[in-house]
Amino acid sequence: MTMLRLRDVGVRFGGLVALNDVSLDLNRGEILGLIGPNGAGKTTLFNCITGVVQPTQGSMYFEGRSLRLVPPHERARRGIARTFQNLQLWDSMTVLENLEVPMDAVGRRNTFSDALGLPFSGYSERAARERARAILHVLELDGYGDRLAGDLPAGIQRRVEIGRALAMRPKLVLLDEPAAGLDARETERLADLLRTVRERFHVSLLLVDHDMSLVMRVCDFIYVLDFGKVLASGDPAEVRNDQKVIAAYLGEATPELSAGEPVPELVSGENPEVTAPRKEPGEVLLEVESIAAGYGHLEVIRDVSLSVRAGEVVACIGANGAGKTTTLRAISGVIHARTGSIRFGGRDITGAKPERIARMGLAHIPEGRGLFPRLSVEDTLRIATDTTGNRAPLDLAYDVFPRLKQRRRQAVGTLSGGEQQMVAMARAILARPRLLMIDEMSQGLAPTIVRQLFRMIDVFREQGIAVLLVEQFVESALEVADRAYVFEHGSVAHEASAEELRRDRNLISGSYLGATADETAAIAVASNGHSNGNGHFPHPDLMEVVSMRMPAALKRALEERAEREGRTVGALALDLLEEAKR
Repeated sequence: MTMLRLRDVGVRFGGLVALNDVSLDLNRGEILGLIGPNGAGKTTLFNCITGVVQPTQGSMYFEGRSLRLVPPHERARRGIARTFQNLQLWDSMTVLENLEVPMDAVGRRNTFSDALGLPFSGYSERAARERARAILHVLELDGYGDRLAGDLPAGIQRRVEIGRALAMRPKLVLLDEPAAGLDARETERLADLLRTVRERFHVSLLLVDHDMSLVMRVCDFIYVLDFGKVLASGDPAEVRNDQKVIAAYLGEATPELSAGEPVPELVSGENPEVTAPRKEPGEVLLEVESIAAGYGHLEVIRDVSLSVRAGEVVACIGANGAGKTTTLRAISGVIHARTGSIRFGGRDITGAKPERIARMGLAHIPEGRGLFPRLSVEDTLRIATDTTGNRAPLDLAYDVFPRLKQRRRQAVGTLSGGEQQMVAMARAILARPRLLMIDEMSQGLAPTIVRQLFRMIDVFREQGIAVLLVEQFVESALEVADRAYVFEHGSVAHEASAEELRRDRNLISGSYLGATADETAAIAVASNGHSNGNGHFPHPDLMEVVSMRMPAALKRALEERAEREGRTVGALALDLLEEAKR
C-alpha cells in the first residue's frame, strides 16, 4: 500500500516558487531518498508533509487520509515523526528523558492523573521508561541513558534524535540530514542502523541527506528535486547515472534548466569568452594547516589544509555538507578554528576577529550574499567603502556592473537574485581585497546568469586579486580555476589542477553522487534489482493486510509484475493465493 502520496504539490512564498507540481509516492516499509542541490526545495517539502508549511496547491494523503489543513500535532498523532538538520534535543535533560517526553505528548497521561497518583498514570510512566530503554538498546545507546544530552558528541546526539522520533510510535519518520557532521565510518554505521530501525520498528523512512554514500547505500528508491521540480526518480543505480542528475549537481546547463525567457546582460563586456593568457600565481597568500572547526558539539571539518597564492583562483568543490562553507567561515573569523593554524599574508590570523581580518585585505561573500535588503544599492556600496577604511569611487563598481548604476536608488531586497549577487561582488570590488572568498555565487540562479557572473572571476584575476571559490556549478568553477580541492566528509579528499579534474569526470561525479559512473555494481543498494513500484495504487483494503506480511522488496516485485500484466495488484495477489491453495 502507498503510505504517503503527494500530487502536484506547489508552494509559493510571495513571488518565489519553492515547489512546483511535485508528486511522489512512498510505500509501506520503504526507505525513500529525496536529494537535490541547495535550494532545490527539499526542506520545504519536509515542512509541507509535517504541516509547518501549507502548500498553495496540490494534495497530500497519508494512509489514504488527506493531510489538508491538518495541524502538525495531529499529523504526529497519525504517525508522522521527523528529525531536524540542526539538532533539537533538550540539552539539560538526560537521554532517557528526551525519549520519554514525546511518549507523554502522544499518550493518555495528564496532569490530573499524575497529581492524584492514579494507577494508570504509574503504569504509563513505567511503560514509557521501558520502551525508551528498548529504543536505546536498538540504537546501541544503552550506556547513555542517564547522561545529559548536551554533553554527548554529535554522532551520539544524532542517534538520540532518531530515538526520540521513534518514541512517538511513528509509521513514517522523516530524517533531515542525519549524517551531517559525521565522518565516513560514522556514516557507514548510521546506514546499518537505519536498516535495523526499519526492520525492528516496522517504519517507513523518508531521507534527505547530502551524503550520497548514505543515500545510495540505504534507499530503495530516490527522487531528485531541482529548482522546486522533480528532475528524476528511480533506484539508486539509475539515479547515480542519470545525466540530468549529474548536470544538476555539477551545475551544467540542460534543456530542463535552461528553458525560459532570454536573460538580460548583467556584466559589461561583449565577448563572454576570456582569451587573455593567465598570469603565473605569486607567492603563497593564504595558508591553512590542519584546522578543525564546527558549531557547538558538532565538528564539521577536521584536518583541513589548503593554500592560495597571490592572483590564483582556487575552487573548493564537493557535496553539500562536506565542510566547504565551514572552512571559509573559519578562515574569515566568523567561527574559530579549534585546532590548526591559518596564516594570511605571512601573519597568523588564527582566532582573529573578522573585522581585523577584513582590514588585512581578506573579503568574504557568504552564502546567501549577506546583504541588507532595505538599503539601496548605492548605500550598500558606500558602507562597504566606509567599513574597510579604503574609500574607492563607486564608478569602479558601476563600470563593471552598469546595470547597478541604473538600479542605484532601488532597495537591494527588491532586486533579482542575479542583481543581488552583482551587488555582493561590487561591494568586494570596492573593498580592494588581496583575497576574495565567494561562497555559492550561483545559488538559486539560472545557468545563463551564472555564466555571466563567472566572467568576474577572471576580472579579479587580472587585477591580481586571489579568489577562493566554493561553488556547486562545478564545470564553470573548474573552467575559471587554476587548482581545486575536493571535500568529502569534512576533510580534503583530493587536490589537483583544475584541468586534471575536468578530465576526470568520474572523480567529480563520485564526490557528489557517492560513486563514479562506472562503479554502479560496486555499491550495495537496497533495491535488490526490483522496481520501486511508485505510482501504482493497489486496493488499500487488501494491501493493508498484505503489506504486513511481506518485505518491501517482494511487495515492489508484486507491483511490477501487475504492471507488466496490465492487472491490478489486488487481482494478482488473489490469483497467487488461489495457486498457493492448490
